[in-house]
Formats: sequence, C-alpha cells, structure tokens
Amino acid sequence: MDESKAWDLYKEPFDLKLFLLQMLRKWYIFILSALGGALLLGGGYFLVKVVFAPTREYQADIICYMQYTVDPDASESYVTDYFNEYTWNEWIVCDEIQAIISEAVGYEITETELASYVSTTVPADVRLQTISVVTTDPDLSLAIARCYEEWLPVFAQDQRELDSIRIVDSPEQAYLVKEDVRTFRAALLGGLIGLFVCCMVLWLSWLADDRVYLPGQLSRRHGLKVFGANGQEELVENVRYAVSNRQNIALVGTSGSAHFMEILPYFQSTFPEKHWETVMGTLQYPEGASKLRTMDGVIFVAEAGVDSSALIERVLDFYRQQEIALTGAVLWGCDQRLLKQYYGSGAHGFFQLRKLRRRGKA
Repeated sequence: MDESKAWDLYKEPFDLKLFLLQMLRKWYIFILSALGGALLLGGGYFLVKVVFAPTREYQADIICYMQYTVDPDASESYVTDYFNEYTWNEWIVCDEIQAIISEAVGYEITETELASYVSTTVPADVRLQTISVVTTDPDLSLAIARCYEEWLPVFAQDQRELDSIRIVDSPEQAYLVKEDVRTFRAALLGGLIGLFVCCMVLWLSWLADDRVYLPGQLSRRHGLKVFGANGQEELVENVRYAVSNRQNIALVGTSGSAHFMEILPYFQSTFPEKHWETVMGTLQYPEGASKLRTMDGVIFVAEAGVDSSALIERVLDFYRQQEIALTGAVLWGCDQRLLKQYYGSGAHGFFQLRKLRRRGKA
C-alpha cells in the first residue's frame, strides 16, 4: 500500500448515510433518553411544586380610585403631579401604616415584613391602584387589607397632590393563591433536553468510533483491494479471479479472532482446488511473517464492527516493514441488514424501483 494512504482515515469524509442507518438501529436509546429526561425534569418539578410545595398563601386585594389635584388656573384641567408605582410602594410601608397594622393584628410588624406582604400596581390609568396583601394566614391578609381601607382616605388628606382616595373594590375574604404548576411543560422540556443530550453523546461516540462496518470503509481508509464482505454476491467471483494463478493462499488478520473458525472452512469448501491456511503473521505472532513471504497469496481478513482502523493500520504497517504483499482483503462478519440498507437493497432501492416503474409506465 502507498505510504500516503496511511492518512486516509483522517481525510475520510463524514458518511451521513451510514451514520443515520446506525442511529436508526438505536431508536430505543433515543426513546429511553427522552423518557428519562422527562421523568427527571418533570418529576423534579412536580416534587418541588406539588409534593414539597411551600406553605399555602392567601391574598386579599383592594382597588382604589385616586382623585389628583388639578391646576385651577390652567385653560384645560390637568394633573399637577401624581404618584407612580415606585412611590406608592414606598408609601404603603411607612411608619404610620405599620403602627396601624401592628395594633390591628396584635403584634409589631417590621418594615421588611410588611414589604414582603404588600405590593401595589398602577396601570396605565394613574387614578386606579391595586394593593395586594399576601400572607400565609387568610385572617392576617384580610386584617391588613382592612387597615389599608381605613388608612388610605386619611392618607389622602395629608397629600397636596391628592384630592381624595375612594375604595372601589373591598375584599370580603382572602383567597388561596394557586401556584402556576405546569408539570407537562416541564416534562416536555426534559424530554427534549434528554433527546438532545442523547444525540450529542451518540454523535461524539460515532466520531470517536474508528471500527470498520462496510467494505467501502476498509478500502477508503487503508487503500486495500477489498473483494467484498460475507453475504455479498461479488465476493466469490472477486476472490476466484484474484487467486486464479495462485495455489497456496494464507488468510491473515489482526489477531487470532473467532472469525477464522468460520472463514477458513468457507474458503476451503468454496475453492477446494486451492490450498488455504491461516497464518498468524501479526503483531502477536511476528514470527509468522517469514512464512507469509513464501505463500503465493495473502488475503487480509478484517472483522466488521470489531477491528478498529488504528489496529488494522498498525498491522498493515508491520506487513509493509516485512515486505509482505497483500493480494486483497475481505470484510467478515458484516451485518447483512446493514449491507442491504446501505448499498441500495433497503429503502433507497425501494424508491429507485418505484422510479423505474413510473418511467416504464410513461
């Protein structure tokens, strides 16, 4: 083999078809990954939001209408000033309201506690304001809301910007705050994440996998004349032509693997007029190299899905050093289904057949 061929493994283009075929055979891994991600994220979300959810909270809302002071000298009435949402959130936790609420509930409430209980929102219409009181006790939420009902009209009298504050909606009781639990969405997101992680792991494992699965890979990577793989129709005729003027042929491989127990009887029965034998002239048995040089032909046998290209290249480099010329190579132990799908007997062949039929009808 040409020395430059040793780098073909690194120059080999990505085989998308082979990758997709191999990934489709691992469909169950994708399903398990999606289910695992859904169970992990969705189950964790359910535990946090439902099983171990925080203490229930109760809310009481007050809606009030604020009449701001207008400029009497203006040609058109307009508000001289108004309180924005930030200002209101500062006012509703002032010392005065703290004292009123502390007296009403029977214990002193700090500014920090009150700020955590109460919040206000001011929509586009600055005259409307909603004050929400949220605590873990429905009676406490309602009591604080009542205090604001009494305090707001009095508070308006001391503010030059305000003419009056009128309560539009008063709560009769505090209602339970319902958590926005979306377990299905969490499970769906977890499934997608699990599927994505699975795809990335399989992608990286495929890039790191340098095993040989098809005869074309063996030929492209190592520059060998590949007669074919077991199960291919052209294998017998290719070997017959290659050994037509040879009598003693040796079968070699990367090691003494189990496929030699199958391939030696196969060649002996298929070509009984030839003398076949296995010679372990590899790295494990370097002394066999001298015998290989005396043979009429040497056929390298690689085991599909087992032998890595790195190991094959190392063995072939040993043969080059020993000046052992290979007659050709055979890929043994190929997955017959993969062979049919990849070389056109599967889905690709089906669509080609349909195209031919359509042309015939035309």
